[in-house]
Parts: sequence; C-alpha cells; structure tokens
Amino acid sequence: MLKNMSTRYLFARCGLAFYAAAITLAGCVGKDRGEAPIDASDINVALEQSVDQTVISTAQSFLLEATTFKQDADDFCENTGDEKLARLQGSWRNLFEQWYPLLVFNFGPLNDNIIFPAYTFIDSLRLRGTNYLSTVRGEISEDLASSEALDDQYFISKTFQNVGLLALEAAVFETSTADHATAIDHILAEYQSQPRKCDLLIGLAGQIERWANYVDQGWLSEFLDTGEPYRDVFLSGDLDDGSEPITQLLVSVQEFLDYLQARSVVTVAAPLAGNTWQAISAAIDVIEQLMAGTEQTTVSLFDVMVATGNQNAVDTVQGNITQIRTAIDNRDADMLEITLGFLDGNFKREIPDSLDVELGINFTDGD
Repeated sequence: MLKNMSTRYLFARCGLAFYAAAITLAGCVGKDRGEAPIDASDINVALEQSVDQTVISTAQSFLLEATTFKQDADDFCENTGDEKLARLQGSWRNLFEQWYPLLVFNFGPLNDNIIFPAYTFIDSLRLRGTNYLSTVRGEISEDLASSEALDDQYFISKTFQNVGLLALEAAVFETSTADHATAIDHILAEYQSQPRKCDLLIGLAGQIERWANYVDQGWLSEFLDTGEPYRDVFLSGDLDDGSEPITQLLVSVQEFLDYLQARSVVTVAAPLAGNTWQAISAAIDVIEQLMAGTEQTTVSLFDVMVATGNQNAVDTVQGNITQIRTAIDNRDADMLEITLGFLDGNFKREIPDSLDVELGINFTDGD
C-alpha cells in the first residue's frame, strides 16, 4: 500500500507540471468538468481531495522513507562498508527532504499533544528554532561511553532534543570524536571499532519510524481516543478549537512559511548533510500541489478561487511560487526570505479572501 501511495505521489508531482501548463494555455484555472460548473460551494470537495491526494499522501511518503532508512541502517550494521554508509547517508537525505513537505501540515496527529507533540521528536528545530547539535553530540558521546542497554525503551524515554532527524544526522554524517570528522573512512572506522554506535543508530532510526507510523495511523486508522481516523474527524469539522477545517489547513501552511523566514531555516537546518535547499524545494512543491491539485483532482482550491472571480489572486500566488523557485535555484538565502514572505502574505490575505475564509485573528507562528 505504501509503495502504491508513494508512486501515486510521485506521479502526481510529475502530473502537476502538465496541469500548470494546461492552466497557462487555457488562461484560467476553473473550468466545467463535464458536470455543473464549479462555484464557491465546491470548496468542501476541493478540501477533501486536497486532504486525500496531498496531505495523507505526504504522510505516507514520509513513512515509506522512514521505513527505508531503518532498513538501510539494519543492513549497514549487519555488514558495515563504505558503499553501505554512503547509501545510508543518501537515505537520510531522502528522509529529511520528505519531512519538510509533511511539516507543512503541522496539525492533527503531528501536533496532538500540548506538552509532547509528535513533531518535536522528529524535528527539534521546529519548536523554537534552536539548533541542538551541541546537545546531540554530547548525548551521543555519553551513550557510547555508558554501559546502559541501548534498547527501544531507552530511546523512547529520551527527551525531544536528543532524538529525531538531527540526532540521526550526527550519527550518520560525523564521528563522535572531538574533531567530529566527516570523512567516510573515519565514520566507518568508528562504527567498526565501536559496536555501540550501531545500537545507537538503530535505536534512533526506530524512533523516527515509530513516529512516522503514529502520524500515518492517526490520519488513516484512529486519532487519539476518538475511535475515528483524523481524516474523518478533520473533514467533519469537529475540531477541538472550533476552527473550520479549511482555516486550519491554510493557517498551517502560513505558519510553516513564517517559520522558514523567522528562523532562517535554510541556513540552520541539516548542518552536516547540507540539503536544506532541496527540502524546502520539496515543501514548495507540495504547497503548490495542495492548491492546484493532482491529475486525480476534479476540483482544486485554485479552481474555487477562479470560480469566485479571483483569477488575479491565483496568478499572484503562482507568480510568487515561481519567484521562490528562482531563489532556491540561485541558492539566494536573502531572496528566499523575501519571496517566502510574499507567499506567506498570500495565505493570510489573497487565498482566504478568495475562498471566503475568515481567519479570525492575525495568524503568525509566534514561537
């Protein structure tokens, strides 16, 4: 099932380029789909398709990458070698680049606990923008020096600062020695001379997979003690804070964009692997897919915006996405911050106004 969802996600990504080209040729987004023309009342259809084809698909793709990483870690530790280590590093990069699209949707199963939300155990940076690399390094050194069993329960008991993607990055991309060597042969030599480091690696990888499963199951099987999948809870509009589902979705995207700017994420995240540009690019792709839909979409959020007479707003959003991609291609951090701000503003103004959505307050990240 996961492979099928991942394939569909990739197919949808490829199909998005064709869809955008069709929009340009037609001169508008909304059109008659062979039934009644699209109008403002179709927003619930667009919302449901956005959740099924983008949000849930993204959660499943992250689970697939987490499972793949765990398998690659197990394989590496069974028979360490430089090629397997290089593959493991590539697997971490894939995992990180799939995390950012999922982080766009930081609500529901990802953020269902006011004290210990799931997302913090995957990405400690997201909470306050604090870089915990020094903390992670110290924890790894202590774990390797101790005699305590590095089993699942031990890693479950760890605080969020000491697990997640950053801890795995340090375990895979550098040594635990004072010089924190990054050469493949040095990292490999430490794994071969220090058996506990593989216990550490596998334990940390298991926690990422556990949280990825938690999020996936929350969306599709059962959310907390509701007895229902969060998909159904969300689309029914039965949200704890009383907000409308479409409001929650738009605010989540806006908060993500605000976070990228406020915390200078492109210059802080993935300090050892250095693939934050690619991760942010993947997140922008999923934001565009959320609005424009996939090849399976019959009514997109852009369609509804056009149907309500807001083609100019759609053009503005698409233009700002193009500017973000140019900044990413040029590796221009200053321009990226500016252009992310433009799109952030679209999710506060043009998009909710076009969809007749009342945000209620001045939604910003504020963390």
